[in-house]
Amino acid sequence: VNLAQIDNSLLPRALTVGTVEVVVALGLVNLLFAVFVLFQLPYLFGGFELVQATPDFKLSDNARRGFGELVAVAVLVAPMLLASHWLLRRDDMRAEKIFRVLAFTQIVLLFVVMASAMQRLLLLTGSLGYGMTEQRFYPMVFIIWLAIAFIWFAATVLRGRRERFAVGALTSALLVLGIIHAVNPDRFIARTNIDLMKQGRPFDGGYNGRLSNDAVPELIAALPMMEESERCPVSAQLQMRLEDLESERGWLTFNFSRDEARRGLSANRASLDTGLCPNCPPSCGSQKSVDP
Repeated sequence: VNLAQIDNSLLPRALTVGTVEVVVALGLVNLLFAVFVLFQLPYLFGGFELVQATPDFKLSDNARRGFGELVAVAVLVAPMLLASHWLLRRDDMRAEKIFRVLAFTQIVLLFVVMASAMQRLLLLTGSLGYGMTEQRFYPMVFIIWLAIAFIWFAATVLRGRRERFAVGALTSALLVLGIIHAVNPDRFIARTNIDLMKQGRPFDGGYNGRLSNDAVPELIAALPMMEESERCPVSAQLQMRLEDLESERGWLTFNFSRDEARRGLSANRASLDTGLCPNCPPSCGSQKSVDP
């Protein structure tokens, strides 16, 4: 099916939109959006100072709220722009031009909210925050894909090549997924948290020790640098992991990450002995990470 041939020509003219409708509908939405961004700029980019100045407001609350606002706006903007563009009267070139201006303005305002959401996540995971987790990593990835999708929207729909948008958006999503696998999320998360630990930030041994086998090489290398309170939960987790890996050896369960983790843990078995941790109870490796 040629998507370029699926248009609104079969609809009654009263159900399509022209210049007046585009100006009124998108213009009012842009005005509302612009007023929101203008008045919320100190809040959108308040950073660490805003969190400190707001009682009972945490960095994680700040990041979650920013991401929630972005998702809400994106869910509103994308369908509205696609639907209104599809309903444009093809014989009204003026409406097409006005739509492009107003839609581009709306995308720019969306990028302001997007930048705010990313800034809050970077603050939460940076040197002033609490490190990286899967719950913080994947929203960052989603924001990056969302930025790519809307840039592609501007390059296709706003240039009269609407039929290319869906394929490009799906392709970009698959490309981002491929890059994620290349980055290796759990190893990236462990490496990020270890780098923060070296800067003096708290290190959640319980959480990082429960990351997948991909993170094991990073954790083994960092064990000598950890304080006892950080090293013991990690050692306990890795010790239990080694026991599981050795009991499940076989070609049916083989993969590169499991094999690399097993070999690394076997070679460093002595450093995993929690007997070196007099203050570490037997269950210290099973503590739950709390998202502050």
